[in-house]
Amino acid sequence: MQKKTIVSLVSAQTIPNYLFIKEFFNDGDDLIFITSKKMLGRIKHIVNALGNNFPWTPIEIEEENWFSMTNCIEQKLSKNVRYIVNTTGGTKFMSLAVQSVFQKFDAKFYYIPNPENKLLAPFTNEIIPIKYRVNIQEYLTLHNIPYKEKDITKEKDYTEKFFGLFTGNQLKQRDFEIIELLRVYYRDKKSISISEVENCQINPKFPKRVPINDLNSFLTSIGFPLDNTNTLVKKELEYLTGGWFEEYIYHQIVEYIKPQDIAIGVEIIKAETTNQNDLDVVFTNGNKLFVIECKTGINKEALFNQTVYKASALKETMFGLPGNTFIFSLSKENEVFIQIAKNMKIEYYGNEYFSDKLKFMELINHILQISKN
Repeated sequence: MQKKTIVSLVSAQTIPNYLFIKEFFNDGDDLIFITSKKMLGRIKHIVNALGNNFPWTPIEIEEENWFSMTNCIEQKLSKNVRYIVNTTGGTKFMSLAVQSVFQKFDAKFYYIPNPENKLLAPFTNEIIPIKYRVNIQEYLTLHNIPYKEKDITKEKDYTEKFFGLFTGNQLKQRDFEIIELLRVYYRDKKSISISEVENCQINPKFPKRVPINDLNSFLTSIGFPLDNTNTLVKKELEYLTGGWFEEYIYHQIVEYIKPQDIAIGVEIIKAETTNQNDLDVVFTNGNKLFVIECKTGINKEALFNQTVYKASALKETMFGLPGNTFIFSLSKENEVFIQIAKNMKIEYYGNEYFSDKLKFMELINHILQISKN
């Protein structure tokens, strides 16, 4: 029986390479990665996602030199091996060179019309559905993005209750004032003593410390379950000052989308820039990545621009073409915001989509359709 080797033509988009290997690889198989010098680093991303516990061979080629490419590849091949070739990556010129060489070895060729989940076989009508589905760790590893994620702060039932209080005009003006005071003065604290915050005095030496004398009454009125008596810890402060909306969306996505994988509060760090970014809700579905930024209020255009530009930069530099980015806001629908986001290839949805069940389901069905396409 001939030994089998899976051949990948590697370029910027590594998802098709990974899916192809996952569909065809069996224990004992070898891998060959063909790419240009510029894209050699992408091979390591694929190998890291696979686990690096199998034999693999990189072949570096000169992407615009036909005879150099074909000779370099052919020297590494054997008539005693059965080759399965993925021609999806690389330039068209590279793909033609790869095909011209492997035809001599009676190889089987496939192409993935990324981001569709199917394999096409040239010169035939064969269409093979891709069954494998990537999770968040695989997707981000394939894009060389280290990350960590947070845990859910409160149970689904309480988060849905808080959503109803916030959106159903059941919170008083003072409740919103307390939330804003917590956001401005205490959100970044590791923990705060409720009684100390209620009784502290305004002191110019400590500008980040202001009294909230009815904090306990507020927490009681909203039925907020404390992990520790008389204390609000960091995750609870973040929850009260907007994190609850992230958790609400997280639970809705789980219930209605049923994604392959989902995470909340994903913190990513790109080593080359040392920039740290937090992504509110991230999930994979249909081998596509979805990122949702959740904002309880975003009325000022300057703040919106800051949000959308950050989301756009992440989409372009980290997640690649299959990434889908959304901004969900509890502010009223704003045509200016919608157009700004659209110009940056991001989708914006305002309060109407979360206060009206029919419009919300329209949004859910839109996401499901993206997953299928």
